[in-house]
Amino acid sequence: MTLSVLDSIVLSFAFSVNMFLVSVAAAKGGGMRYTKGILQSLLLICFQCAFLYVGLWITGLFRIGDMEYDKWLTSGMLMIIAIKLAVNAIKKQGTRDGIIVKGLKTMLFLAVAAAMDTFIIGMGLGFSYNTKGFKLTIITTAILGFLVSLMGVFMGRQNSKVPMRLLIGAEALLFAELAIKMFFE
Repeated sequence: MTLSVLDSIVLSFAFSVNMFLVSVAAAKGGGMRYTKGILQSLLLICFQCAFLYVGLWITGLFRIGDMEYDKWLTSGMLMIIAIKLAVNAIKKQGTRDGIIVKGLKTMLFLAVAAAMDTFIIGMGLGFSYNTKGFKLTIITTAILGFLVSLMGVFMGRQNSKVPMRLLIGAEALLFAELAIKMFFE
């Protein structure tokens, strides 16, 4: 199966929400300079795109052919991520709005942590879709993610109020919509 253009854009938006929230929290945490914010944004998109591709590639190795359970695996992994995000959005927990970014090592760990969901989603999508069909998704994720991440840095530096729980809920809805759509394809 190949991924449609609309699905690629929806996936890119969902991945960008994560990068936006991380950038806002990192910029609020310690008065991040814009040059450091640009570097953080570049690291975020590099790891998001790389982890998506590696997840697709790994499960692509285990795909034998057109199996009937592939869409179950893909939809199931997307729904698990959507449910996890929805629970985090609904649950009232004491969270800090800011992440203190001291240096490059902290930026790298933050970029890897932000890309873990993308890796799992890539693994789920790799069961049903051809890896070559994700070039558009990776390109749009890189472009949109960089712009949205920079916007998050600017908003975090301004200490703007960002509805984090609402954005996480929207991200969960995007993944749930994709899971349902992919299941019934």
